[in-house]
Amino acid sequence: QRLRCFYPADFWFLGVPQVAHSSRGVMTRFASGGAGYIISRALLPKLSTWSPFCLLQLLQHAGGTGMEDVSLAGCIWRWGRVEVVSYADYETEVITSEAALNRTRVVQKHEPHEALAVPPCAMVVHSVSPEELPVVRDNIQRARRERPQKCIPDQQRLAHGASMVLSPETPETSEVPAD
Repeated sequence: QRLRCFYPADFWFLGVPQVAHSSRGVMTRFASGGAGYIISRALLPKLSTWSPFCLLQLLQHAGGTGMEDVSLAGCIWRWGRVEVVSYADYETEVITSEAALNRTRVVQKHEPHEALAVPPCAMVVHSVSPEELPVVRDNIQRARRERPQKCIPDQQRLAHGASMVLSPETPETSEVPAD
């Protein structure tokens, strides 16, 4: 259902976008491997051609170490100029931070009478232990029963998220304005 929003003949690199900062100050927008990533059928043959060059560069510059998701994103961008696009809505579907885990309480058991803050279309993609998975599954299933809806991405929200440029905080942007 979710992939019907994306035409397979186009070049798509889908995932949950994150930003990595190198020691040289270079930013790389990448699809988090923890959330998984999807490469379109059209892009895959191109990537198979580029990958030996990308692997050689990784071996030469980083000794073969590093995060595979960041390296893959760098390869796809360097050779194909294809950026990662989110396959999910950050606000309603993705739980990737401790703050989101705390806000939704998705990993905590809830009594039947307790209100549930878990979004019905949530996809938990990070920071959940194997022991917590059954509770997460139960909470999401309960949220879907209590607030049924189709979990199909809103194309306008995805387009908006894809067009956003992620950048690091600077002293000017991280200060809270005085009242």
